[in-house]
Amino acid sequence: MRLNKFDLNNLVCLDALLAEKSITRAADRLFLSRPAMSNALARLREYFNDEILTQVGKTMVPTPFALSLQAPVRDLLLRTQAIISASPSNIDVATIERRLSITCSDYVASIFIPLVLAHIYEKAPGIAFDIRPFSARFLEEIDSGEVDFLITSDTVISQEHPSERLFSDTFSCVVWDGNRQLGETLSLEEYLSLGHVVAQWGVGRIKALDENFLQEHNLTRRIETWVSTFTQIPQCVVGTGRVGTLPTRLAMWAEKRWPLRIFDCPVPIPLLNEMMQWHAYQQSDPLQSWIRDQFRYVGGLLNAQE
Repeated sequence: MRLNKFDLNNLVCLDALLAEKSITRAADRLFLSRPAMSNALARLREYFNDEILTQVGKTMVPTPFALSLQAPVRDLLLRTQAIISASPSNIDVATIERRLSITCSDYVASIFIPLVLAHIYEKAPGIAFDIRPFSARFLEEIDSGEVDFLITSDTVISQEHPSERLFSDTFSCVVWDGNRQLGETLSLEEYLSLGHVVAQWGVGRIKALDENFLQEHNLTRRIETWVSTFTQIPQCVVGTGRVGTLPTRLAMWAEKRWPLRIFDCPVPIPLLNEMMQWHAYQQSDPLQSWIRDQFRYVGGLLNAQE
């Protein structure tokens, strides 16, 4: 379809090119051949009389004009997707084939995601899921519509899109069960004196809720090991005299897999509230609405176990 002699299909290519900054990756993203994407870039350059992407060393960099188009083009495509996704609410989920993406921490991926996938599979086996790791780009991913759902703590959730609490958890401490230096309980003094294994995410090393709380209350612990996921913490505690701080459900999950002891956390870290978030433009998408209902149901099961 053309508008003012412009092929609207090229908007999708433009969006991919500006997001990936690579002809090859943009082609892969849209399941096109590299020559087809190169031709699309040539058409865009001709229509706008602008290079769109320029080669700088081994990378391609958007021109200032192309950068000015990135946000409105992405917004237009998201609005279009919302329009074409709108349909009567009585959808037959058993026959739907669609791929949805979720960004979440490894804690959510270990505790919540397996339950929700099994629950949804019973009713809608044709829905596929792309589970993505939590990174420094998580807010950008939901803003740009790169992912359908974000599941993260209420302390870092975006204020620009709808969100809803799924479930909550407390914090506990794990130590190697071969550690004989500790008794039946873990005091604050002991907790702060031990070496700690902590999780931080991404290139920017995003800190977990427990680390932020300790810093805000001027409590200093000796960090001896940094890992990139929650589930690495218990593994790195085993065989050492160190301690790790985890959401309680994950600590219980880890205790079944490694030789660990669990203690109540002596620091009053606030409750961890895991939220689901989706793009505002997808509010009326009937399938996404149904998926949110399934998330709520499984989140309710977890809350009922508290």
